[in-house]
Amino acid sequence: MDHTSPPAPRSSSQLHAHAAARQLDAALQSRRYPLAQGEADLDRAALLLLSGRAEIAAGRQLHRLQAPALLWTPATPDDHLRLAPGSTGILLAVSGELAREALGQNAEAVQLRYLADRTTAIETIGSAEALGDLRHSFDALLREIRREERGSWNLLSAHLALILIQCWRLTGCEDLSQQGQGAGASLLLRFRHLVELHFRAHWTVEHYARQLGISADRLHDLCTRSLGRTPLALLHERVVHESRLRLVRSGLSIEQVADHLGFKSTTHFSRFFRRKTGLTPAGFRRQAQDGPDVAHDATRSYADWP
Repeated sequence: MDHTSPPAPRSSSQLHAHAAARQLDAALQSRRYPLAQGEADLDRAALLLLSGRAEIAAGRQLHRLQAPALLWTPATPDDHLRLAPGSTGILLAVSGELAREALGQNAEAVQLRYLADRTTAIETIGSAEALGDLRHSFDALLREIRREERGSWNLLSAHLALILIQCWRLTGCEDLSQQGQGAGASLLLRFRHLVELHFRAHWTVEHYARQLGISADRLHDLCTRSLGRTPLALLHERVVHESRLRLVRSGLSIEQVADHLGFKSTTHFSRFFRRKTGLTPAGFRRQAQDGPDVAHDATRSYADWP
């Protein structure tokens, strides 16, 4: 008979709205755990199965794992894990905002984002070194979420990035992301890759098109047909998202945010931000400070593409 474990209690702190972790100790009975750990905003889950067997129901998929194994998946409040008697592991749930922060903006960010938005199961971790690295990061996340100290957000982001990188290496996700896609989808993936690397440099659409080896008209047609938005709109969305994120999550001044994002002046940044959001950067920051829900929605608003 399964014993259903209650969701982990939610702390009033901001950190606990973005991450939860649970040590899964051995028991005589099988146990059932919610992947999202009772929180609708914790929409990514990861399981490191250290011993025994587990079944994970995520979406319409059922995954059966034999330790040592790893699973990463988007999660809803209805998704769950069933752990066999005697099995052990660590279950992690994080928000989309924390996952995006962990992805960063380097050359691998696009491939990691592709992985983070999909269910990935490593049914056997064949490398003892990889297993040791994963165990270290899961343990670090478990400890940090429990104690929550200064710099916890950065530490969680760093170890979550390490977990995603290990997942990427173990699955060969870079190859998988290209399978079954046509030339258009491949170009969109390359476009996004370039945007992540260079959106702060404010490249023109023509510059991106040249780097992709196509005309600006071809890029415009591809984006509007596939995504319903022009390349320029997508570039602006990326800058606005980063602006909101820095205004909410960092202690940078408005001038520093403008400089970080490559604007020529604070005035130029403020005009751009107000044109796109209806608020000045200072006004948006005040609104976010007064209403946590506004800040939360703002940092989730960037559309994932392709």
